[in-house]
Amino acid sequence: MSGAELVVAGCLIALGLAHSTLGESGILRPLFAATWTTNEPRWAVERILRFAWHITSVAWFALAAIVLGANLLVAVGVMSLVSAAIIFVMLRGHLAWPLFLLAGLAALRADGVLGDSILRAGAIATTAALGVAALVHVYWALGGTWMLDRALPPTDAAGFSPGPWLTLSVAGALAVFGALVGATAFDAWTPSLGWLVGIGVGVLTLRAIGDTRVAGFTKSVRDTDFAIADDRFFTPIIVFLALGASGAIVV
Repeated sequence: MSGAELVVAGCLIALGLAHSTLGESGILRPLFAATWTTNEPRWAVERILRFAWHITSVAWFALAAIVLGANLLVAVGVMSLVSAAIIFVMLRGHLAWPLFLLAGLAALRADGVLGDSILRAGAIATTAALGVAALVHVYWALGGTWMLDRALPPTDAAGFSPGPWLTLSVAGALAVFGALVGATAFDAWTPSLGWLVGIGVGVLTLRAIGDTRVAGFTKSVRDTDFAIADDRFFTPIIVFLALGASGAIVV
């Protein structure tokens, strides 16, 4: 490794450290302490600015690692996963973290770090999670009320309230999809039904993106009990289910 490469890496690392430490103390904290003049939720804007600021430093650290000889795909994969984790912790309702997560997993898969055994394990976990989700819907259909008040958008916003038969239908669909994911991961059926899993992944992806109104990353109504639960639990779970099901297709 040449001296010039060490200089490049050292400069990038120093820039990243200075960017985060000095930016936090000299720009972000004073900015957040100033009078608020926008109608946007202050807490959300502060978190967006903070994670956008700090993941820039993460990108510079990844560039330094590449200059020092790290594998390109591994460095990009780790950078993406770290960025996804930062955003997930700070603002789970932001669309950036699933994109970073997908990029990171794809980079590690392309380099061979993410092998078939890991993807199959993810598919098994997805099958189990879908089974649990199906049982929860059966519980609701039979009159259970746990989390039910948070599981649906307000009636005046959504315009309908599903009855027990529709809820049981959803439970059945979840169970069948779980079986398809597990079978596809282990090539249990011939001909392959992976295309059906692909359709399910597409449906989950559309649900995660949302309807621009009451559900998903694009929702505009964010102050209801459902919206809060959707950001914290439902949409992230759907993202992980979509990724796990996708892994079953890839192996």
